[in-house]
Amino acid sequence: MKDKVIFEKGDKSFLRKKWENILIESIKNKIPQTYYSNNQVIVLDSDESIKDFFFNEKEEIIKSKRFIILLVPLNNFVDLISFFDKIDKLLHEDCKLILNYFNGSWKYIFSLFSLLGLIKNFDNSLFFSKKKLNIFLNCTNYEISRVLKDLSLPFKLPFLTRFLTILINLFPFLSFFSFANVFSLRKKTKNLTSNKLMSLIIPCKNEEENINKIVESAKSELSFPFELVFVDDKSTDSTKGRIIEEIKKNEDLKIKVFDGPGNGKSRAVDIGVRNAQGFFCAILDADLTVKMNDMNLFYSSISIGNGDVINGSRLIYRLEKNSMRFLNYFGNKFFSILISFIISSSVSDTLCGTKCFRKDDWEIFEEFRKNNNLNDIWGDFNILFSSSFYGFKLIDLPVRYYERLTGETKMTKRFFYFINMLKLCSKALIVFKFKSK
Repeated sequence: MKDKVIFEKGDKSFLRKKWENILIESIKNKIPQTYYSNNQVIVLDSDESIKDFFFNEKEEIIKSKRFIILLVPLNNFVDLISFFDKIDKLLHEDCKLILNYFNGSWKYIFSLFSLLGLIKNFDNSLFFSKKKLNIFLNCTNYEISRVLKDLSLPFKLPFLTRFLTILINLFPFLSFFSFANVFSLRKKTKNLTSNKLMSLIIPCKNEEENINKIVESAKSELSFPFELVFVDDKSTDSTKGRIIEEIKKNEDLKIKVFDGPGNGKSRAVDIGVRNAQGFFCAILDADLTVKMNDMNLFYSSISIGNGDVINGSRLIYRLEKNSMRFLNYFGNKFFSILISFIISSSVSDTLCGTKCFRKDDWEIFEEFRKNNNLNDIWGDFNILFSSSFYGFKLIDLPVRYYERLTGETKMTKRFFYFINMLKLCSKALIVFKFKSK
């Protein structure tokens, strides 16, 4: 490709170089370490590097990247829609772009900086607003999956930079005054993966009366390729024996059972995911308060790329009588509001046990949990926090919620679990709102 992709000349001002260093420092922990380890991250900072990678590099190298950081601001691209259209055909469908643009609110300050010789390359620049950016994105196959609000000034000033960053994180409407917007993009539509196997991860403890119902409903109601991965989490009844009986009775089905450590649902799910063979994984509670038939909706949604993580929401439809206790309902509402504020994205139900994701992404969720020491007993919060932090698209999928007909609820120590969840949220609040890098 001979035409210029961007307006910029080769030389950069001192301020621009400082800004790029600040940007790299800010976003480096927004990318899972596993992608760095596997050489799946690349940084592009000039017209030459952009052309070399997108138009001269080998196809397998381009397809191998999962995060591409473009340091060149979108303000300086010659034809943004054409650029997005060309790279869409080259990049892997799960590749995310981390981009930036300089706010229109700083236009006259940049003009002054340019007049003083502090910056260069802005003679032909288009200054953006969020509305203007969306006009461009609506014409492409890309959408914003996360906005990073760690940057407020093009240079670091002791105390002031950090104070302004925290202020913008806590009050997002103030981002209008930030000189730059940094965000992650994902593809809107992906290749249909309807023939991929989904592993239903079913953690269970003392659910002997539900095992046969789970298997029979899966056989009769699921319309996609599946396997059932049971994790018996130290049951004291005949749960594991019933699972083994179902395996022997249904040799034509893929059914597995593994022993859980007895340390809560989160660790039981971890055992299940690590032993699953599916391309996708979905967590399904053994009490069947969310019906098996609804798993078809999860499979359809994730297989066509509606989201990277599909979060079941029981609070959209009217609740069935006796399905959820009064205090549990308001606890769910409270944490939905709190977590939506923390991750700057709307989540209507944070504690629905039914969630769907790609199996390969589980390691990323676990990396976030370990890095931030999140002792999440149930596992729901960590999936929400980690997927949002790393720029995954998280969507709610409304499901009907029914009364448990057999067995006993595991949500018994409600005050203890409430305190645990508050601790998780306080840690996540620090990560999302108060850490600048």
